[in-house]
Amino acid sequence: MRALLFCCLALGIFACGIDRKEGLSWTGFSIKIDTLSIESGQHLLHVGQGIPKAKLSEDERLLFFYDYTNHSIETIDLEEKKWVETLYLEKEGPKGVLDRSRFDYIPLTDSSFRFFTQRNFIELNQRNELLFESPRFDSMVQVDPEKQFEAWAKLSSNEQYLFGLSSSFKQNQMFGWIDFKDSVYREVSLDSMNYRKNFEIRNSRVSVSSPLYAAFYQEKFFVYHHDGIDVYRIDPITEKIEFKDNSPSLAPRRKSGNFPKTAELGEFSAVLEKQKLEINYGELVYDKKNEWFYRFASRNMPESDRMVQYFLIFDQEMKLLQELDLSDREIGFFQYFVRKGKLYVRNQETEDLEFFVISVIEEN
Repeated sequence: MRALLFCCLALGIFACGIDRKEGLSWTGFSIKIDTLSIESGQHLLHVGQGIPKAKLSEDERLLFFYDYTNHSIETIDLEEKKWVETLYLEKEGPKGVLDRSRFDYIPLTDSSFRFFTQRNFIELNQRNELLFESPRFDSMVQVDPEKQFEAWAKLSSNEQYLFGLSSSFKQNQMFGWIDFKDSVYREVSLDSMNYRKNFEIRNSRVSVSSPLYAAFYQEKFFVYHHDGIDVYRIDPITEKIEFKDNSPSLAPRRKSGNFPKTAELGEFSAVLEKQKLEINYGELVYDKKNEWFYRFASRNMPESDRMVQYFLIFDQEMKLLQELDLSDREIGFFQYFVRKGKLYVRNQETEDLEFFVISVIEEN
């Protein structure tokens, strides 16, 4: 518990804007905060839209992410601190991968990838050579067309599952998955998250609501969203469903819904600004070395360009262990991942690729 507390203190200090590298000590622990800058040479890394679809190699040495501008996968060596190579994708043909976010991939080795293209599965190497092409997806698995499950489905890191959320246009949104061992589509209801409907903003033509997200950690699926701290944990083997909720003492547990629920098209922007005054929970990530889950939450402050921010740590059972109020910090924690027991936060204040690396060291 003391380690958790000091970890939170480290984040608070980091958010104030300290030097590029600094060591701080308390009784029994030391905190180290480093800045990791990536050298790209003559190659231009487009990180203005972040580092979407970020993945790590099995040994966590290499970082891969998608470049919207070039429709490509970038490879970064986090130990050598440099760009390595780029896989330029095609949009059509046998090697075609849909652009923007309509695909997923996993690194099979340091130089080959498996892609789910909605049409089928393909494997490519860094030279963009086609190593494998599966039959069409709809010939392998039967999924009702109205579910549109495949539109945003993801590949699990263990290569066994395709998983994601079904469409919410014609039915209640479900979480579904396919086990490649039997190619059967399964789905579960997410009824305990139905309260999110109270936060939808509607008019006669459109409805705006926060999406559901899904991830795969510890051989289980996790479903979460922006509107609250609650999470579903789903075991794909036993199909056991657990709804994990917490009552934090600092951050609001959920949005309160104190904003208009109807708005004409010209009013949407103003209503969304009011919605941003309420809590917004970020991505759920897992630190497999320390066996903790991390999550950030934030909300805008009224009549100000500053934010209230919180850092939360959970144990393996999704019990809230620690939270820290970062209300007086100016840096947003919007894009982050865990590598080798350290939290990597992308520095959004630079056009270069740079990370703040936060670690807690227990002294003997």
